[in-house]
Amino acid sequence: MKTDTLARRSFLSRVVKAGALLPLTGAAAFADSATTSIPEQADGYAATQFPDRIILTVTKDPATSAGINWRSAAGIQTSFVEYTTADADPAFAAKATKVNANSTPFHFDQLHVTYHQVTLTGLQPDTLYTYRVGSDSGWSEWLQFRTASAMPGKTSLIYLGDAQVGIRPFWSRVLRKAYAQLPDAQAVIHAGDLVNRANNDDEWGQWFEAGGYIHGSIPSLVTPGNHEYTHEDGLPHLSLFWKPQFGLPANGTGHSALEGTVFYTDIQGVRIISLNTMMMEEATSDTLIAMQVKWLEATLENNPHQWTIVTMHHPVFSTKKGRYNEKVQTHFKPVFDKYRVDIVLQGHDHAYGRGMRHIAPYGTMYVVSVSGSKMYEHEKMEWADVVAGHLQLYQLITIEGDTLAFSSHLATGELFDSFTLKKRRNKPNSCIEGKKISK
Repeated sequence: MKTDTLARRSFLSRVVKAGALLPLTGAAAFADSATTSIPEQADGYAATQFPDRIILTVTKDPATSAGINWRSAAGIQTSFVEYTTADADPAFAAKATKVNANSTPFHFDQLHVTYHQVTLTGLQPDTLYTYRVGSDSGWSEWLQFRTASAMPGKTSLIYLGDAQVGIRPFWSRVLRKAYAQLPDAQAVIHAGDLVNRANNDDEWGQWFEAGGYIHGSIPSLVTPGNHEYTHEDGLPHLSLFWKPQFGLPANGTGHSALEGTVFYTDIQGVRIISLNTMMMEEATSDTLIAMQVKWLEATLENNPHQWTIVTMHHPVFSTKKGRYNEKVQTHFKPVFDKYRVDIVLQGHDHAYGRGMRHIAPYGTMYVVSVSGSKMYEHEKMEWADVVAGHLQLYQLITIEGDTLAFSSHLATGELFDSFTLKKRRNKPNSCIEGKKISK
């Protein structure tokens, strides 16, 4: 992107220096003012010759490919990935394959860095690989990841609602606890609002620091929230950092406004779909809405897998009255109903809610959750079986055969809520309530 465009779009980041940006659609939110303003670390996240912000991202087929992104100082214009199958003998490094990265200079205000991206292809399914990134100027440590199986099998996922505020001091413990409990997950799903200010490098630095080597060990599936957008000219603009730092599947609509945000990945018999709800609620044209809906319908109609998960930011059903996302419900829910999507993982409301029994009987479970420190008020809602608030949570999902097991845990590790979805021939899924605690 040209430097003058970057400068134009930096306006909001320059004028808003503290506090939470509330959504520009829907009712005003209730926030815990004690945790909405976190001091920035002056030059705490300056890029150096050593690679940082290393992250694995999902690809269309994580059984045979892996996306890797990282960052370095502006002077590092050539960078590489070295990778091989993992071995306990450190002599493995001598047989590593070296791949040139796609390196792109990035300039924004006073920030001058280089982003690097590689998609490894031709990998063997269900195989442990080790890799490092960098150049002669500096290399990362060797990290490890396992490719997905090429066949349906036991699939484990971590799902996190909004991090957004209190990322380094509060959110870090949530991601780390989830990883400690499920280190072999095939993906970590982030349901939007990863940060509070879309173009604030310090907040992105906190997000990457909080995850550390976890980001480089389990593929991330990120979908954007309203806080990944700016509105300096009255129109929604995706964070300038989004595409350079997340190499996501290019199997979406083909429209530039949806690129890198609308896509799917197939993992061991599970299709996981990312939708862009900002480009529903604040779409700049009816054509943009229609294009995403048409793509969703085609992606579901041509889905060969037994299980389907959708992740998006604005929820179909909210945890407090007045936070109604009309376009999301009007345009997406009928498609979910038609194709009986199994579960929809959402954020935005900064509370916890989940339900399917009180909704039209299509067998879709809707979940809203939050992982950061910013909390909203909540209330009993007709659609929900469970609603709760003022809790940092992480969710673990395990799918095997005709069963999906879901558990929500407190940041301290205790089980908070759980249920199991069971496939039934020619019938909607059944929901078996599990253990839960009162809080």
